Amino acid sequence: MNVRYMRNYWLTFVLILCGGTICCAQEQIIDNILSKIEKLSDSTTFEEGRKKLNDLVVQKKYDTALLYTNEFLKISKKIGYDKGTGQIYTQRGDIYNLMDESVKTFRNYEMAEIYFKKIDYTRGLAGIYNNRSIIEELRGNLEKSANHLLEAVYHYKILEDSIGLSNVYNNLGNVYAGLSDFESAKKYYHESIIIKKKKKLKGIGIMMNNLALVFINDKNPDSAKTFLLESLEIGKKNDNLKSVAQSYSILAKVALYKKEYDKSKQYYDSTMATGEKAGWKTLMINAKQQLGLIAIKTKEYPKAKELLATTRKEFAGLGMTPLLLKNYKFSAMLDSARGDFSNAYVWQKRYQELSNKTTSEATARKIEKTEALYKSEMEQLRIIDEQEKREQQTKIELFKYRALTYISLAILVIILIFMTLVIRTRRERKRYIKELNESNQVKNKLFSIISHDLKNEIHGLEGSLNLMKEDIISTEEFREIVPLLANKTHQTSILLNNLLNWSKSQLKELNAKPTAFDITEVICNKFTFFKSKAEKKDIKLINNLDPTMIFADKDMFGIVAQNLIANAIKFCNPGDTIALLSREKEDGYEICFKDSGVGIDPDHIHKLFAEDTFTTEGTNNETGTGLGLRICKELVELNRGKISVESKLGEGSTFCIVLPKAAA
Repeated sequence: MNVRYMRNYWLTFVLILCGGTICCAQEQIIDNILSKIEKLSDSTTFEEGRKKLNDLVVQKKYDTALLYTNEFLKISKKIGYDKGTGQIYTQRGDIYNLMDESVKTFRNYEMAEIYFKKIDYTRGLAGIYNNRSIIEELRGNLEKSANHLLEAVYHYKILEDSIGLSNVYNNLGNVYAGLSDFESAKKYYHESIIIKKKKKLKGIGIMMNNLALVFINDKNPDSAKTFLLESLEIGKKNDNLKSVAQSYSILAKVALYKKEYDKSKQYYDSTMATGEKAGWKTLMINAKQQLGLIAIKTKEYPKAKELLATTRKEFAGLGMTPLLLKNYKFSAMLDSARGDFSNAYVWQKRYQELSNKTTSEATARKIEKTEALYKSEMEQLRIIDEQEKREQQTKIELFKYRALTYISLAILVIILIFMTLVIRTRRERKRYIKELNESNQVKNKLFSIISHDLKNEIHGLEGSLNLMKEDIISTEEFREIVPLLANKTHQTSILLNNLLNWSKSQLKELNAKPTAFDITEVICNKFTFFKSKAEKKDIKLINNLDPTMIFADKDMFGIVAQNLIANAIKFCNPGDTIALLSREKEDGYEICFKDSGVGIDPDHIHKLFAEDTFTTEGTNNETGTGLGLRICKELVELNRGKISVESKLGEGSTFCIVLPKAAA
């Protein structure tokens, strides 16, 4: 026993000695290489030494590797080898990333970017952006990751690097899938697949599976199935068992989504068989659990219970909490389906307890990691800040104080002037954009109403006239519909008038021309116009107005009265009444349009005069544009008046306008 122990001891000692000797030899090689680099033509030797640095990184001798990167930077800057300087900064960034020092990582990547841009080294820039995207994705900053990947795409396109471009497109697909931007994810997965097919690259099957998952998440299982079948064929052809097993698993998911349980069961059986050959234990257990779910759906409860019990033990043993939570959920579902609600409650309770525990632990880990990262970054920032202060002090000592003061003042003045111009330009641009947007909104709303409501009215008139023109109806029949056509023509006129007034008000071109007039004259004309329409709906119009002289734009008041009466008729049932009355106020006359119609939902009252048009169907399914009440408000306010509404649902509404009195 002692002899064996001594042998192991000496063997370990020899291995350590050999390892140390190799490391020392490695460092000696780098020292020899550094001593040979004296001018720019020695760039080949420089590249050889830079590659040797990677060996130290592989051995996790990060501190030693960083010391050598400092030496390489001194030499590369001295001989003016910008490409090498950028590559060393990239290596330093990679090392700091392995050491979880994110501030220093990004600082070195930024320095590398500066040198690569200086010489337009496209491949170096592509690598930098790709590295940044990976780090940001791991940190959960998916938007930043996507932006870096798009920069990488630009540079890989310049390089015509199909492999690099395909990988970046795939990463973009992953990032956008994580952002739930399924259309962008589909687009980039497609791009990656096209390149891989064209160049006959590996990994097409896995990528198609990823694309299929996006289609499933986007609730498009049929498209997902198309790609999965193609992926399955490619995986079998290339003997890629993992890709095949994954394809079967997702196909089973699609079938389960479409409630094709027999087909889903076949695919999960295939998943387990292929997963066993590929040694993919997790996928096999998950497939078995999904078979338990299918057994629940097909009411094979004993089988479901057996499968769930088996997988539950396996998940617990492997510490796979998410799948164990799903198992508890399925178990509760099973007991509920069997009518054993008390046991189902037990499973739900276990699910909740484990979920709460997992969430609590994850939160604690996240907080701990965040605190550690914060402390680390603050320490790194402190070190960087001290270094920058030392560098600044050195620079200050190299220049005279007076020259530095004059330069600083000149720069400050230039910056202030520039910032003033930028701020002024931005304000002007924002104002122009706002005005343009408002104009476009008016135009779009106007075109929408013209293309829908006005077009429908005109088509109705045109259709009736064509019936007469083509002798489809007789002259007597045409005479019968003449009142209807006249009414429709007037309605079209009202709509057109509303549109014109609304568009003018939006463009600030509508002006009131007030005169003194008696409102009873205007109201009598409007009652005459609406008489037939009111009689058709069996609605009684009551004019209780006294002779009332107001000072306002007569045409505008006519438009307001017309809109309010039309609106009241629209929301009245047969047998209802619409009454007009006026009251003298201290500052004017109040004219009220009171109806006994359906009333207005309290939740909708605040929307009646809002900027965004709001409309509902009338008692006979009449439609509208929603502009009427908004125009009423604007016209009344243009005449220095006010408009208000009171309503009770099911009891009717009262719209009141207050306008100035005419001078005695």
